[in-house]
Amino acid sequence: MLTIKKQFMHLMNHTFLAMLTAPLTLLLFGAWRGMTFNGPNYLLLFMLYLFLLFTHALERLLSKSEQAGAKLPSRMILFFGILSIGSLTILSSLSNLILVAILLLYFVYSILQFYPYSMTNTFYEILLRPFFKILILSSIAFFSQANFIPLQLQYELLPLILFHIFGLIQIQVKNTASGDQPITYYQQILMKHSKSLKMTSFLLAYATANFQILNLNSSPWAIILFGLSALLVFPLFKRRYQTALRMEQYLANYSFLFTLGYSLLFLV
Repeated sequence: MLTIKKQFMHLMNHTFLAMLTAPLTLLLFGAWRGMTFNGPNYLLLFMLYLFLLFTHALERLLSKSEQAGAKLPSRMILFFGILSIGSLTILSSLSNLILVAILLLYFVYSILQFYPYSMTNTFYEILLRPFFKILILSSIAFFSQANFIPLQLQYELLPLILFHIFGLIQIQVKNTASGDQPITYYQQILMKHSKSLKMTSFLLAYATANFQILNLNSSPWAIILFGLSALLVFPLFKRRYQTALRMEQYLANYSFLFTLGYSLLFLV
């Protein structure tokens, strides 16, 4: 039993796995819901995944460079930037220009959140990241499959938005606590109320998901599976797990499992 637990924690902390699941998480629910209205468009979905994979790699490079205070790795940034633009070019031939224009805006945001002025560990990050990464990308994923976007989708995305905020608060608290720079007024509030903010955002994410269940005819196994995903939060709150926990990787993989479990509730 202990070996299984260690292997599971190793997977949840795995850097490469987190790199693969992070962009998939952003597309999963929107694409899943879109497929229920129309036949799947796997080629368009795959190209969207590649675009987000390359853009996510670009974001990680900028983030790591900022955290280390090191010089920007220009060649790698240029490499992934070219791959992102190249995948956008292919997407323009598979979909309409409006979708590509929105993705281009997302690409620009992915850079501007770090350079030239960083939004890391600020209120702007809490405000903008869920908007771009959950609301915008989920809507694009839905549209890529169904060719329309229903008003109901924004309500269905609320648990995912709240869970994303929960993950952001976790990372911001970790970065602020381990940083050696003077903290801002926002960060002072964040550190003072970190426990209540983390717990509130976590509980709201699951509470709003449970509210969705009331309006769905979800299978009992899907409800149980989604409920069990809440157990994954314990390593984030227990001190004895903190030293072995890679926060960003764990949260990326946890977000994928949360999104997958939530998506399965809509399985008809």
